[in-house]
Amino acid sequence: MNNGLETRYFLSALTGAGYYALHRQFLRPPERYFCILKGGPGCGKSTFLKRVGDAGSAAGLAVVRLHCAGDPASLDGVYFPEKRSGFFDGTAPHTVDPAPLRCERRISGSRHVLPHGGARHGAHPRPERRLRHVPPARAAVPHGGGRARCARHAGAGLSRGPGGSAPPGKEHLHAGIRHAGQGLGARPVRAAVLSAITCEGRIFFPETIAAHCARVYLLDDGCGLAEEFLRIVRAHAVRCGLDVLSCPDPLIPSRTQAVLVPSRGVGFLAGTPDDVPEGLTQRHIRLDVLPDPVRQRALRRTMRSDTRQQQLALASAVEQLRMANLLHNELEAVYRPCMDFAALTTFTDRYLRTFPGT
Repeated sequence: MNNGLETRYFLSALTGAGYYALHRQFLRPPERYFCILKGGPGCGKSTFLKRVGDAGSAAGLAVVRLHCAGDPASLDGVYFPEKRSGFFDGTAPHTVDPAPLRCERRISGSRHVLPHGGARHGAHPRPERRLRHVPPARAAVPHGGGRARCARHAGAGLSRGPGGSAPPGKEHLHAGIRHAGQGLGARPVRAAVLSAITCEGRIFFPETIAAHCARVYLLDDGCGLAEEFLRIVRAHAVRCGLDVLSCPDPLIPSRTQAVLVPSRGVGFLAGTPDDVPEGLTQRHIRLDVLPDPVRQRALRRTMRSDTRQQQLALASAVEQLRMANLLHNELEAVYRPCMDFAALTTFTDRYLRTFPGT
């Protein structure tokens, strides 16, 4: 388990149903305050975000880096949990404007910053703005029943501390987390995307799991049973007042890829052994052996064919994303000659001299 000072997520995904975004749930005032960056392609937004994130790391702050699903080498935002503040690229397709977030002028807090690179790009700083209260989005969490015995037994890990050992006996999920959440009531589920299909292929952030979890339960999902398992785990944890990070599947966001319970140091991941961070204790829960084995043998050839077709479709999607990224790079090349990057560097240097925590 790493020191948790740096984690990485996507707040969006390019799915089979189109663009999927979680940024409005993440940018929730008044709990969090953000400087919203505006500017066209190639004007230095991601460079500014990277420098601010590096400055936070150098100052010893925990840093959450929010990567772009279209180009994972680029950042959409950075967030500093200890300061409850950060920076976010508010341009399309993850558009964030002051009006929808009910901003107020000239109140210290979040500022609207335009890193256009100075007068040659026609930019002028806007007045200070602060995000006023908007009720945070609450994820609807279904209540799990007692149908999945294996889910309840695996959830006994929630009763351990991040570095603790297993308690005696076969405690099921409900008993394992009851003591941690008495009197707290249900909390909203946090959501972020751990992996995405990008122009560079599938990108996954196992170090983020390592930052939150000392133990990981790996779930088979060849037969589609992991979703029900994760639903039950999430529902019990929420009802007992534990903070839960629910990570949607990058291709079908209505399904769940992972459920992490940071306060208990335990996570549940639907995937393959390659997805589990090296060095983490894991238990491989083989859900694929639960269905009727006779029927599975009869469908094995069909399932293998479906897997091959999925791999071919993904390869085609990645190629299309790569071509789209090339077009985006051509657009950036049009902007760059109009930019005064020296002015942007001067602005960034001046800001970082007053950066919180330095």
